Amino acid sequence: MRAEVLIVGGGISGSTLAYLLSRKGFSVTVVERRRVVGHPHHCSGILGPDAVSELVLFSDEWIIGEVNWATFVSPGGSKIEVRRHVATVVDRARMDRETWEAALSEGARGFLSTRFKGLRSRNEALVGDMVIEYDLLVGADGALSSVADELGFPLMRFEVGIHKVVEGGEIDGYYVKVRKGSRFSWIQPWKGGRKVGALGRVDDPLLTWIQGMSGDPAIGYEGGVIPVGPRRRFWMDNVALVGDAAGQIKPVSRGGVLLAVRGAKHLANCLEDLDDLEGALRCYESGWWRQNRREISLGWAIRKFLESLDDQKIDRLFTLIREEGLMERDFHVDRQSAPLKITRLPKILKLASVDIGSAASALAEALKYLLR
Repeated sequence: MRAEVLIVGGGISGSTLAYLLSRKGFSVTVVERRRVVGHPHHCSGILGPDAVSELVLFSDEWIIGEVNWATFVSPGGSKIEVRRHVATVVDRARMDRETWEAALSEGARGFLSTRFKGLRSRNEALVGDMVIEYDLLVGADGALSSVADELGFPLMRFEVGIHKVVEGGEIDGYYVKVRKGSRFSWIQPWKGGRKVGALGRVDDPLLTWIQGMSGDPAIGYEGGVIPVGPRRRFWMDNVALVGDAAGQIKPVSRGGVLLAVRGAKHLANCLEDLDDLEGALRCYESGWWRQNRREISLGWAIRKFLESLDDQKIDRLFTLIREEGLMERDFHVDRQSAPLKITRLPKILKLASVDIGSAASALAEALKYLLR
């Protein structure tokens, strides 16, 4: 079997790319290891307005609920409250599945229950019981990407997110408890009740954090691996990575839909002529960084700063943010650095005074990404 583009992974990044490239006339095959696209799914389903607008299709039937307020609580109980609509909660399983179906309707070939097993040659992959010849191989297969591993891309650091659905006690907002540094647990809207989750390192007591929010026994949880941040390179030879496989996530919240879909769109836009594949892949990587570099760099600075503070300093930081009114007006789910406007430099310096050394290290982290 032959395809001009072979995509491994049928989640939102892989299916978006398959949809766009099929519409451009490319011969596309997408393979997914699971029996059903989108199930089981480990995403919270919280999408900001930018993420919704970037999707190649959207249905109101995907909407589970709205996030009409957000409360952020420091380890010691200091609160920051945002009292306005901030996000939409969608059924990610259905979103991914219907995006997959849209790609197939545009002419892509799709195979479920089909694992990527490795390469037979530079242009041939073993998938399931097939050998597929290709011009471009795309790994859209998550943080523990088999494609990346096969090609020798460096291993990424990762974190773990787990959640469970709790019946009853419906809410229409988002409650976040900071646990350590930038790791957190949360409660969010969900159909028929609410979803309770936690995100942190492998050695963090994630179940304990969730139980402290829900009071439920430690059963019925789902979980997934989340990359810590973007890779330095998204391609090698005739292979590209997109989505979680490329580490395309927001540094603070770790949400992946927005930056993954942008990755798929950049790759599709750049891929015009397979005779200049290297030029297309350079275009993809540089275009994604050009669009997202500022938010990635400032997001990493925020995260670095939080991770450097002890609980008492985080409490103090939350108090200052609330007193300066930096979140109520400018909090944005997708543009998480929005409060850090240069016109607010005196207020930002006041926040930095919580720990000058940590703030300097965070600034160095931001410059690392800005100058990359």
